[in-house]
Amino acid sequence: MVLRAGTPVEHLHLTFGPDPAVSMAVSWTTPRMVRRPRVRFGNAPGGLDREVHAVTRVYTDAVTGEDVINHHALLTGLEPDSRYLYEVIHDRIARTDGGTLRTAPRGRAPFTFTCFGDHGTSASYDPFGTPASRNAVTGVEHVGSLFTLVAGDLSYANQRRNPPRAWSDWFNMISRSARHHPWMPAAGNHEIERGNGPLGLTAYQSRFLLPGNATDSDEPGTNGAPADLLGLWYAFTVANARFVVLQNDDVCYQDAGTVYIRGYSGGRQRAWLERTLRQARADPDIDWIIVCMHQTAVSSAEHHNGADLGIREQWLPLFDASGVDLVLCGHEHHYERTHPLRGVVEGSAVLTPRPVSTGGDVDTDVVDTSYGTVHMILGTGGSSSPSAGKLLDPPAGRVIVGVEPRDSDPTRFRSVHALESAPWLALRAPEHPYAFAGFEVDPGEVGGVTRIRVTVYDHSTPTPLPFDTFMLVRPCAAGTDRTGDTSSGGSVGSSPLPACDPPAPVRTPER
Repeated sequence: MVLRAGTPVEHLHLTFGPDPAVSMAVSWTTPRMVRRPRVRFGNAPGGLDREVHAVTRVYTDAVTGEDVINHHALLTGLEPDSRYLYEVIHDRIARTDGGTLRTAPRGRAPFTFTCFGDHGTSASYDPFGTPASRNAVTGVEHVGSLFTLVAGDLSYANQRRNPPRAWSDWFNMISRSARHHPWMPAAGNHEIERGNGPLGLTAYQSRFLLPGNATDSDEPGTNGAPADLLGLWYAFTVANARFVVLQNDDVCYQDAGTVYIRGYSGGRQRAWLERTLRQARADPDIDWIIVCMHQTAVSSAEHHNGADLGIREQWLPLFDASGVDLVLCGHEHHYERTHPLRGVVEGSAVLTPRPVSTGGDVDTDVVDTSYGTVHMILGTGGSSSPSAGKLLDPPAGRVIVGVEPRDSDPTRFRSVHALESAPWLALRAPEHPYAFAGFEVDPGEVGGVTRIRVTVYDHSTPTPLPFDTFMLVRPCAAGTDRTGDTSSGGSVGSSPLPACDPPAPVRTPER
């Protein structure tokens, strides 16, 4: 690196651009304003022969009064499945910084990704994180993932006396991974910071450059989304999988942020989600539809948050209509996964998701997701308040069905809960409070079957240890799918869904 006097680069990280095969965003912060922030990049043999200037986003933190200065450069015109070197610079830089990046493959190609939520930091003074927070970063590097999904509650900044310092601690902890592999976040309730924008999400939005979430128009620079909504939900494609990232406080009943923002999008997010899922299932190049979001539709925790009826009312019918394969959540600080789910248990007042069998054979280790959606709770990234030891026994579900005003503050609300049976539960692991999941995607061949091998690792120690492995399978999109349409691009969303087998006997093993 070249040493100069001046302002340093901090918090260097990557996110995918609109098309992960040919674009990548490089983001960083500086402690002061700088002139001409930019990125030089190129293929290793050719050197750093291209340059892109960054845009700068600044917000003033409502708690500390500190100006937080973020820079984002979008690299475009890249080659699919290719490696590049890059370097961040600006005038009078103290020290250049950079890394390597790899673009996503295009078409039917294998890849690996990882996921966890509810992270926190490993700083000794952080009451909301643990050493496991740091171990999660080591773990995803051990797996060798192309990218990492973070299912909300990243730094717990809204719980700290100095929110910018919390963000700084988190980025400093993850940058050894995130400067080389995209970390794609979902905003959780602990990203909602009082006073930082009308929704409390300005700090989050300022720090990440994420794919657009067109809602109203295609106006250049906004992709149709009002500024308050930019980056709160988005989608991207890697190989044969469409990833859809949601912001659930829009539909959740629970009041779990520093301000209550239920309904903030005015239905925009739901309309976007319905359109995005329908288009993905109609696309002959897409096999897998994978959703990442923070709050969850199911939970067997006794003394934690609970599942949220708002998600069941607003999102699950859309997941069913377009045949979503996998939903990855956080919020609950334990690991569990479901049988494939579609529809609602008959007569359920709380819309209990209905388990369906996979071809008549209940096997929690091989699941055909063309029959139903598998949900995984992975709020096990490192939070200091695990719920793994607080599970209902015998297994049952706990659901937030509404809210009522708090006596101390009528503008804030406490949750009203109901209990339900848990026929959806396939497996939970109370002895593994800290865990992340790795997903190895085998694209298969046209006319055949595509697979995702899922391995869940305990990262209580720096060496990740696998404790749950299972396989998701489905017919390739251009082959036979469950709608009965054997032509290229058969759409679950545009044809009647299959008649489900009767709910099968459900095991609830604990490992």
